[in-house]
Amino acid sequence: MACIHNNHTLLYLSRSPLSAQARERATQTRRSEHFDSPAVGGKTNVSGVGSTFLMINNPRSKAYAALISVAVIWGLASVIIKGTLEYLEPMAFLYFRFVMLLPITIPWYIWYLKKHPLKRSEILPLTIFSFVATTLYLSLIFWGFERTTAMDGNLLGTLNPIFIVLLGVLILKEQVTTREKIGLGLAIVGTLITVVQPLLEGNTFALENTWGNTIILIASIIWAFFVLYSKKNFKHFSPLLITLHGSLVAGITYPLLAFLENGFKLPSFGLLFMNQTVFWGVMYMAFASYVLAYILYEYGMSKIEISQGSVFTYLQPLFATPLAVIFLGEIVTIPFIIGAGVIFAGVVLSEWK
Repeated sequence: MACIHNNHTLLYLSRSPLSAQARERATQTRRSEHFDSPAVGGKTNVSGVGSTFLMINNPRSKAYAALISVAVIWGLASVIIKGTLEYLEPMAFLYFRFVMLLPITIPWYIWYLKKHPLKRSEILPLTIFSFVATTLYLSLIFWGFERTTAMDGNLLGTLNPIFIVLLGVLILKEQVTTREKIGLGLAIVGTLITVVQPLLEGNTFALENTWGNTIILIASIIWAFFVLYSKKNFKHFSPLLITLHGSLVAGITYPLLAFLENGFKLPSFGLLFMNQTVFWGVMYMAFASYVLAYILYEYGMSKIEISQGSVFTYLQPLFATPLAVIFLGEIVTIPFIIGAGVIFAGVVLSEWK
């Protein structure tokens, strides 16, 4: 999701999809660096065990391993979010998560600002942006997950890159190929099928599930708008700065939202220890899905071209779906398969080089 989820929401800001021309330039640059390296035989001829050893240890292989790990972490995050929300309200969940991160976020942010100080004029716009990109976006995602299935939520959450490309074409007039246009069209059709899928199935919670899917879709579109805005206005900010500032804003705003949600009193941290699902769900989202995933994602994306790295986002449903079936008892239905299949076809056409 990351984006769900993302936990991973702010990581797209400097890693968003590029236009066709920009992607090609990035790909050619990285490819030339890759094939000039000894690990792939560009300037040194190796074979046998030595070749295998170098292939395993070359930066691109490590990048792929890191990004696959992120896909597993964020795929599992969807299941954990849904399972934990059975016992904990959405704002309370996010309140615990971000407040627990403050002992890490604050010193990390202070260390960063000593090396890269912010201008006073930058603080307010960055704070407003962080509120929308973190507090508003994640609130919508969690409200959506509260009402829909982990499978639907994860599938819709992984489409952020597609929406970014689509809005880039519509708003920034970025150029895409005919094949990419067809792919985007298929992805949109598949998304609409997924959103109304509960109505097609006619289950007891069809309207609620559809509303949850709609909330997540709205969140993804909002996110895409702000990624495009950031490309123009915040491109001089590093991903780490945006992530740390967003975490600080979330650590300040979610106590207020949890206070309002909980009848004008803050949820007690004792709730974390009354149920193992709640405790481990919050721990996972705070440390694995946020800190660990951030490190792995930034490492992986620093070693390969952006357009190739974004493809790993679409692997999340491969992990989320079977886990949702096993641990949450969710059912893979025909409408879900059709929606996911159409989306997959669209992604392949849009991303295939």
